[in-house]
Amino acid sequence: MFFGTGSKLTVDSKEQYEPEVYELSDTKTNEKVCLATGFTRHNLMKDWTAFSGTEASQIVEDGKPTGVYNQVAVLEAGQECGNTTEKADEPCAASLEPDEMVNLASLTVFGLRVIFMKTVVFNVLMTLRLWISQ
Repeated sequence: MFFGTGSKLTVDSKEQYEPEVYELSDTKTNEKVCLATGFTRHNLMKDWTAFSGTEASQIVEDGKPTGVYNQVAVLEAGQECGNTTEKADEPCAASLEPDEMVNLASLTVFGLRVIFMKTVVFNVLMTLRLWISQ
């Protein structure tokens, strides 16, 4: 909440969670990003040099704020993220679960495209047959 210029009210959760910090990198461009996620105090990362100049954003689920924050910082060359949660020898295992509704919608769209193409081909063939017979 803002009260005029320079006044800001932040309501924090009673529960305190420390951030999980991950260093993400792109192997093609050697760019690195530091992600801090799952913390409850809005200004928790302000003392970390990697996160200076960035702002924490609150996680929103179903249009309602959760009281948990994320913060992302792009690392400069030679800059380190700090204490990361992930272990160096442990690969990142992210998995997406299949969604039946998405699969059904994809199959429906594919079926409609096939029917449309069959209609176009049939119309072209009937038109050619009519032109040839005259």
